[in-house]
Amino acid sequence: MHFVSPGHPGTAPGHCTVSHALTILLLAVLLHLCLPPQTMAEAPSTAALQRMADHLTDTGIKFDQIPSLTKPHYLPVADAALSMDGDEQVFVARFPSGVRIYPQRIMVYHEIVNEDLDGMRVSITYSPLTGALVGYRGRAGRFDTSFGVSGNLLNANTVLFDRATGSLWPQLFGIAISGPLRGAQLDRFPLIWTTWERAARTYPKGMVLSRSTGFKRRYGTDPYGGYSNRNSYYNTQQITYPVQNRDDRLPPKERIMALELEGLHYALPYALVKRDDVVNFSMGITPMVAVWDRRLQTVRVYERIVAGKTVNFLSQDGKLLDGATRSEWSYDGEALFGILRGSALTPVAAMDSMWFAWVAFYPDTEIIPRP
Repeated sequence: MHFVSPGHPGTAPGHCTVSHALTILLLAVLLHLCLPPQTMAEAPSTAALQRMADHLTDTGIKFDQIPSLTKPHYLPVADAALSMDGDEQVFVARFPSGVRIYPQRIMVYHEIVNEDLDGMRVSITYSPLTGALVGYRGRAGRFDTSFGVSGNLLNANTVLFDRATGSLWPQLFGIAISGPLRGAQLDRFPLIWTTWERAARTYPKGMVLSRSTGFKRRYGTDPYGGYSNRNSYYNTQQITYPVQNRDDRLPPKERIMALELEGLHYALPYALVKRDDVVNFSMGITPMVAVWDRRLQTVRVYERIVAGKTVNFLSQDGKLLDGATRSEWSYDGEALFGILRGSALTPVAAMDSMWFAWVAFYPDTEIIPRP
């Protein structure tokens, strides 16, 4: 989401037409009548969702003025390198068909990339004001869909809309707060936040989102100043828009890996996971491990269950080992050497975020490991 100002590079002329609005309204009525009861099963209460809807911030930006990308062009790593800086921030998605790399300097102008990959619809979503990176399956309720940027904010976080029904979804929250799909929840998948130099070295066969998007944008710059600029929006502690809850256990823009499972909410600060290298913990009955990936300088989270048994992990001499067999594991969750060679851990769909945004949605968040 971008600050509202005349001629802002992230905006484009145009807004929803009357006919489009009527179409959305008709869809809303029809879909409300046919939604399955289980869509609402694990959602927050209607009153809680309504309170969120009542706290939306209208930025003045209309639907699709920040244009999402659909089925964009990609370049091989070697070709993309011609226009990339080593310390440039990028987002990595690992799919069965291969790795996709999304430069932050492109994503800051579009916030969503909608794709059809490996027989499934997916959306890569990024909210600049909250540093939130989330991968979503492109299915809302019963319907396959893509997503766009609504122009609204909640807790400074980008609010998405699905193109099937026009329902509104705070990007970090992942639950529709208004519209015919209110209460429905999207399925997440994990993304990796790192730098171009590290991503290109680790995934040399990856494909990189091209700047040839069909839109005229200054992709070599960041309207918020960039992550390497100490005085930019990302590195000051100022919160620009209203939030529903504040919590000073961490600095407002402390970078965290956020987790949500069965009503539990955890925050894993990057600095603390890096300090400990490996953090074994559990969310409810699900044992997990957070690992500091030294190659990519980022946090990876997995379920620590191997062959039906819970295992503990440790870091020794720069290697990731399980405590039971001392097998050596990669940061991608695969056993490389030892008795468990060939085994793989299940990735957890954790989300990058700034602390202030996550705790605004989830005041009950527990910090792991403890500061």
